[in-house]
Amino acid sequence: MPRTIPLFALVLPVLFACQPGAPYPPPPMAVAPVPGPPPASSDEPLLRTYAVPPEQARSIEHALASALSTGKDTPPLGTVERLPDGRLVVVAPPGIQDGVAALIRDLDTTKAPPVRTAEFDYWVVIGEPASATQGLEALPDLAPALQAITEAQGPMKFSLHESMHLSSLLDDRGEADGNLMQARQLVTEVGGRLVADLELSVSSTAKGRNPMHICANECNRLKSRIHLDPGQLLVVGQSGVDVGETKGEHVSKSMFYVVRGQVRTGGA
Repeated sequence: MPRTIPLFALVLPVLFACQPGAPYPPPPMAVAPVPGPPPASSDEPLLRTYAVPPEQARSIEHALASALSTGKDTPPLGTVERLPDGRLVVVAPPGIQDGVAALIRDLDTTKAPPVRTAEFDYWVVIGEPASATQGLEALPDLAPALQAITEAQGPMKFSLHESMHLSSLLDDRGEADGNLMQARQLVTEVGGRLVADLELSVSSTAKGRNPMHICANECNRLKSRIHLDPGQLLVVGQSGVDVGETKGEHVSKSMFYVVRGQVRTGGA
């Protein structure tokens, strides 16, 4: 015969379970996430500006541009540009920006280099064959260079076609337009010698008020990088030219480009 369980025996455990102070079952344990590799640092270029001593802005700009360069055929690691107020704008990855910031932070403003100016003289001389050398007395500053020409090519009659004096800060561009010549220069100093990137355009004859307008078709041009000692005369080029010839008579003439450079302390 089946056994009967009293109803109050089933209700009693439920009542005890609901009593205040009765222990609750422990909450489920949280599982900690498995640590992964740290996020990789971004190499995306950043733009930052840096305040530098005005007297050092130019040299720092060129130093940074050189450090960021990777050669002719590959893009630079970053770019640097000098603002009108002297601040530098650098676009480069974060790691390079850290190096730039450290460099500028460690600058010794009490030892700023003096401002230095490159002064270049340019002469364009016309030479034509002669039985005896002529014209040296009219160009005494150029006598050593012209004598060297005659020793190599024989006696000549020399005449000055155009001359120009151009000053620019070291590592900065300078340009000037004359009556018959345009000159562009960028000069730096390496080991006591001058390294200059020169661009010269010379018109054979003056035409109208602005003869340089004919340079697109009729100018003699020279573009070269040269090395010279301060105060040294240097013949940097020679070309054939037709200047002031008599009708019906062809005279073989040459145009010689002569330069001399030096550096002085002070502004341009």
